[in-house]
Amino acid sequence: MPRYLAAAILPVVTAIAWVHAFGGYTAWVHPMHIAVSGALVASALLTAWAVWRGQGRLSHAIAAGMLAMYGVLVVLTIAGIDVVGVDLYPDKRVAFVIVACCVLAVYGLVRRRVWGRWFALALGAAAVASGAFNERHFWSIAPLDGTAPADWLFETAWMMLASVLGGLAIVVALATPAARDACSTGAAWTGDARLARLVRPMLLTAFAAVPMLLVYAWLQPVVPATQTTAIVLAAVLAAGAALAVRGKLAGALVLVVAGLGMFAQTAATYFGAAPAYREVALYYVVFWLPAAVFALVCGIRLARPVWRLLRGITGA
Repeated sequence: MPRYLAAAILPVVTAIAWVHAFGGYTAWVHPMHIAVSGALVASALLTAWAVWRGQGRLSHAIAAGMLAMYGVLVVLTIAGIDVVGVDLYPDKRVAFVIVACCVLAVYGLVRRRVWGRWFALALGAAAVASGAFNERHFWSIAPLDGTAPADWLFETAWMMLASVLGGLAIVVALATPAARDACSTGAAWTGDARLARLVRPMLLTAFAAVPMLLVYAWLQPVVPATQTTAIVLAAVLAAGAALAVRGKLAGALVLVVAGLGMFAQTAATYFGAAPAYREVALYYVVFWLPAAVFALVCGIRLARPVWRLLRGITGA
């Protein structure tokens, strides 16, 4: 029932957001803003219909469409084409990583891979969290009384709302049994075994943490000493996730080790940040801490079988 309620509410939330964004001062609005906003309205309505009708493949198509649209916007930004009035990623390395994530997730969804659904869910959830965290600074800047402090503020507020709404469409569309059943069968970590139930959230949170580690390292290293470790952890998490989705226990173990390193990364970044940058550090904690927590929980569960395996190998 909660998923049906979320699907029904999504069009309402989308309508409220766009009334707020476009209901007053609109000199900042360009055709691309209208086109993207219209696509998000259509996705909200389609998502509601797909969830209520149990259309799993359509849910995959909706999520793939949202990710593809965002990927195209980032590519246009890389090419120097100002399409939405906001410089999405000043560092081109981050832009390329985001495009690569979108392409990979779309590929996985089109091929109906289980890992593609998981990856897209992680990206959608990250988009919601990122957009919501930042939008709270801009919601009151785009009022309905017609005042206009600066067009770029309205454009940024719109971009954050678009991130939230697009991410919500992805999450609501894919977090259903129909979307799960539309995936190809036989993938690893999909059963009801206790270990599988622990590895899945660890994978999802790792998927979300990787791009945010790189965003931090290349855009906002508020604690310079944690910049290099963020890049290293991103690489290790990505490698572990690649192994884990193929059913390799070694991949899960790598994720556990890297996730434990995320505790140190998170603590050093938050407590090492100057007071003026503590809120920026908190932004990254939102994405990193879940990966660390689930890694710890999964690590505790894996400790006993791994210990038995090592004892068997050494003959102890």
